[in-house]
Amino acid sequence: MSVLEFFGYGKLKIYTDGSHKLGLGAWAFIIVKRGKIICEEAASQKKTSSNRMEFQAAINALKSLKPDTRAELYTDSRVMLEALEQCPRWSENGWVKNQGQPIPEVDLLQELHELNLQHRIDWIWVKAHSGIRFNERCDQLCIRARSKPAGDLDGF
Repeated sequence: MSVLEFFGYGKLKIYTDGSHKLGLGAWAFIIVKRGKIICEEAASQKKTSSNRMEFQAAINALKSLKPDTRAELYTDSRVMLEALEQCPRWSENGWVKNQGQPIPEVDLLQELHELNLQHRIDWIWVKAHSGIRFNERCDQLCIRARSKPAGDLDGF
C-alpha cells in the first residue's frame, strides 16, 4: 500500500519548486494532506535551467499521484502557469507558437500537459521566499539537492 493510498482520496496540497545555481539545477515537491507532509522528493540535475527544474518538480509530483486525483498545486513559477494556460492551443497547433516559433521546454511542457489532463488540479501561484511554510521547505530541499552530486541522493 502506498502512502497516498493510506491517506485516502480527497484534495491534496502539492508544493513544487525548481532552481538553478552555478551550473546545477534542482527540483523538489511536497505533498501535504491535512497539514502533514505525506511525501517529499528532490533531486539535482546538471546542464539544465531553472524553468526546466520548475517543470520537472510538477511533473514528478503529478506522476506520484493516482489517476483522477484532486489537488491544489502551489508554485512560484509564473512561467509554468502561463505556459500551461497556452497548452490547449499549442497542442492544437502542433506544439508551436504563432508564426511557427518553437516553444521553450516543449518536451517537459507536453509531459506536464498530459499529466495535468489525467488529474483535477487547481494551479495556484504563490510568491517565492514569502514565508509560506511548504514553499520554503521545497526551496530548502532544492538547496540540499544541489549540494549533492546529481544522481547521488540516496537516503534523501
